Amino acid sequence: MNPNGSNNSLANIQAAGTPFTWTHWVVALILSFTIIGTIIGNSLVCIAVFMVKKLQTPSNFLIVSLAVSDLFVALFVMPLALLYELTKEWRLGDELCDAWTSLDVMLCTASILNLCIISVDRYCVITRPLTYAIKRTPKRIAWLITLVWLLSALISIPPLIGWKTVRNPLECGYSQELGYQIYATVGAFYLPCTIMIIVYYRIWKVSDRISRAETKSHRGTLEPSTPYSNRPKSSSGSCDTHLFPNGSVHSGKEEDNEILPRRERRFTLRTLLTKKTKMTCSKETKATKTLGVIMGGFIACWLPFFILALVNPVCNTLKLKCPVHPVVSSIFLWLGYFNSFMNPLIYARFNQEFRRPFREILCFRCRGMNMRLRTESYAAQYGPDPQINATNRCSLRIPNDSIVRYNSQGQTLVHVGNGSTASDGESKL
Repeated sequence: MNPNGSNNSLANIQAAGTPFTWTHWVVALILSFTIIGTIIGNSLVCIAVFMVKKLQTPSNFLIVSLAVSDLFVALFVMPLALLYELTKEWRLGDELCDAWTSLDVMLCTASILNLCIISVDRYCVITRPLTYAIKRTPKRIAWLITLVWLLSALISIPPLIGWKTVRNPLECGYSQELGYQIYATVGAFYLPCTIMIIVYYRIWKVSDRISRAETKSHRGTLEPSTPYSNRPKSSSGSCDTHLFPNGSVHSGKEEDNEILPRRERRFTLRTLLTKKTKMTCSKETKATKTLGVIMGGFIACWLPFFILALVNPVCNTLKLKCPVHPVVSSIFLWLGYFNSFMNPLIYARFNQEFRRPFREILCFRCRGMNMRLRTESYAAQYGPDPQINATNRCSLRIPNDSIVRYNSQGQTLVHVGNGSTASDGESKL
């Protein structure tokens, strides 16, 4: 599209008959790669959320809405923009031009508004985690997504009903009506961008305060309270589980069968809870950083275009000469489109929950993907600790005066109170 309106009509007509040069082929190659990459990246986001159950969260539904808008930009807007960029003229008719420009405005606006809603959602999650979790239902998220697309349509429809300037038949560009440009640029960029900057600043302040509070609260919790906590672990040997009349359970190795003091059991539980809390805090911090990178990329990609989108109609209205080279206009436009290419790359780089599903899907390992991801997530949280695994494996409900022992072959030996022994499959349990 040509945001300069009729200012460049003569240049476009002169360029229309120019044969392709190596520059055209380089531009075509780069922009084609951008289109294909945008399609693949945003398709991966949609497929990952659809297939991976742990990604089916309210916040990720907003990310899917963002990916859909970016995907549609690559499917319906970028190809015609590439054709127009290479030929420098429009020969597909006025109706298709109006439909194309309106679709362009609607989809790009939807992408920007989705980013704005995602930032507000992140702010509410961090500042009001309990109350917002109750209100953050899939139905409310669906209403938010619907609102985003309705607002995008309201910004893109006015040129279709006459709020536009007369254009050259061989050009296809945005309406250069000053009133519409103010309405569209404020609604599609400047207002959402202001909201995002304010919200992200507050998110950063709250996250920083929470991080410092968590660090102070849990400082020293990993200090051992008894000499038992520094006992070396062994990766070999069989597992014992001892049940005593008071209901306590002891799991350990055959080489080390003494009873764990209550203080050590409390210490182990506190350590696990502390680790879980720190991982949750780290997850929120990473999500905030991801949002910050996305917002920074969004501003860097779209700000030049929207500045130019206001400069041109102001110059036309005031009869001023504002020479803007067509190459600059094209670069600013495609820089905005490039934001749709960047978003899935940012998720793949900074969000572990998306990175592994992307890899699995690209390698065609979709079968059993949910089970593998759950196993890796558990190992990342609790680690392949042999003592913890033994505890989970050996906790059985048996009489209080009995002892369960696993031998090196993995058989279950239950020593009942009268001294008898039962092995796997016997009825003495």
